[in-house]
Amino acid sequence: MSFSRCLINTIDTNNHSNKMIIDMKQLNSRRRTRRASSSSPSQSSSSSASSLTENDQNGDLNRELAEYARARVGSLNFSRFMKNNSEEFVAENLFKGAIYIAQHNNADLVEEEVVQKLDEIVQTIERELITEDNEERFPLRTMKKISKILFEQMLFKGNSENYYDANNSCVDKVLETKTGIPITLSLIYMECAKRVGINMVGVNLPGHFMIRPLLDECEIMVDCFNKGQILFVEDAEEMLSKLYYGVGGGEENTNGGGEKVTIDRSFLKEKALNPRTFYTRMITNLKSIYFTKGDYKLALMMCNYQRSCAPDEKIYAFNCRDSGMCNYLLEQFSDAFADLTEYLDATSENIENVEDRRRIEDLREQARVRWFGQREPNIG
Repeated sequence: MSFSRCLINTIDTNNHSNKMIIDMKQLNSRRRTRRASSSSPSQSSSSSASSLTENDQNGDLNRELAEYARARVGSLNFSRFMKNNSEEFVAENLFKGAIYIAQHNNADLVEEEVVQKLDEIVQTIERELITEDNEERFPLRTMKKISKILFEQMLFKGNSENYYDANNSCVDKVLETKTGIPITLSLIYMECAKRVGINMVGVNLPGHFMIRPLLDECEIMVDCFNKGQILFVEDAEEMLSKLYYGVGGGEENTNGGGEKVTIDRSFLKEKALNPRTFYTRMITNLKSIYFTKGDYKLALMMCNYQRSCAPDEKIYAFNCRDSGMCNYLLEQFSDAFADLTEYLDATSENIENVEDRRRIEDLREQARVRWFGQREPNIG
């Protein structure tokens, strides 16, 4: 089931009892209401009591504002990082953006401390690569050495037992636990390889992220989820065929169709890593995980991250849809109405699924009705 379909089905059956997250509009509304109530005769039996009450209210509000700002540290850092730098700079500093994504789970995460952990791994690799006779670092030999150190000596591994743990997508946790999913393990491998002289790019295969060296006439890939195994393209096709169809080595699949995965060789023509595509894949993983857990607040946070790095208008529009549905589930109906309107306007000339679009239109109307139903009376 697709992420959007899953969201829609949840909205259809949800009793809307989820707690609302606090946004700036709500905080300002609370401030106006508190000021109005504290000035009414029924609330001002004595000036000292009124002063204490106002101080308590201001303290509560300040704590709410501080918590709101703290929760947004990562997304704000990520937004500035994407907005203020060139694509080339972002691609060169891919690890930095991944740290900002991890900050959604730990606002106190210190960038320098995470980088230091990576530096220590690179230093170990560098020591292993230095030989007495200073023989040339052939790329394939170097990659084998990196795989051996990371996955045999340091015991990094794919988290097949708990694949959908959000920590698998946070680089600080992956460095700490030495377990992750293909994209985060690949990021650590790429960073290590880059620092010892081998530039690599992602091979954005459906369902299984791999990496490859930027070398002419070199059709090999590294599968970091499977202990850094180095594969020729044909080997990767066989491995993916087993993963998806249960076939390989000439076997037929269980349905008798004998289907096999064929990797489009255009994946191997890319000469640079697209950071927006990379981050989108990482963020989409997290968004799906949080929605599946029913944590719509964090799913919405991932939508906010995605706004900063959508690689094209289509993905940006779909993210507006996801954001609108998460806002609806959080009973933030004005934001839901705005997001769903933006999605419908952006896709008005490109309707991929008429039924889904009708349901989004219905949901937007429900958001509009509920929004006006919950609006506070105007306080002069």
